[in-house]
Amino acid sequence: MIFPQEMDKIPFLRNLGGTYANDLARMAQLQERPAGAVIFRRGQDLSVIYFVLEGEVGLEVHVSPQEVAEVHRVGPGDLLGWSPVLGRRSMTATARAVTPTRLAVLAVDQIVQMCERDPLFGTAFHRQVAIVLSSRLDDTHRRLSHHLTRRPIPAEGSD
Repeated sequence: MIFPQEMDKIPFLRNLGGTYANDLARMAQLQERPAGAVIFRRGQDLSVIYFVLEGEVGLEVHVSPQEVAEVHRVGPGDLLGWSPVLGRRSMTATARAVTPTRLAVLAVDQIVQMCERDPLFGTAFHRQVAIVLSSRLDDTHRRLSHHLTRRPIPAEGSD
């Protein structure tokens, strides 16, 4: 279990309204990861989501077979691993702890059950997920655009 006071600090959960942070704190398990540790890999199937309590986590994608780019960085209070909540168990990026990191880990099945029991919670929870996705998509576009403009573009017709 995570202390409810820690869960209350997570903006995602505060924006749900109600006292849901207490329920989620009772369901959460604590994980700690050292800097450099992979939390999950792109393509890996997961049945949990994470909230970062402390530390920073970089989200990485392959931009070529030999090159990885960090497309987003999450920190305290951020949601990590949203795919299973939307029914897609396969991760879309690799998550790596940039600094020593403490995570609240929640089973997606329990969250889905809460959404089904309490439609107000379900609507608010999925709205927050949509806000996170929109922000991440914007950040990914910005970072990849910056990454690609730094790379030399070969002249047309050259090898």
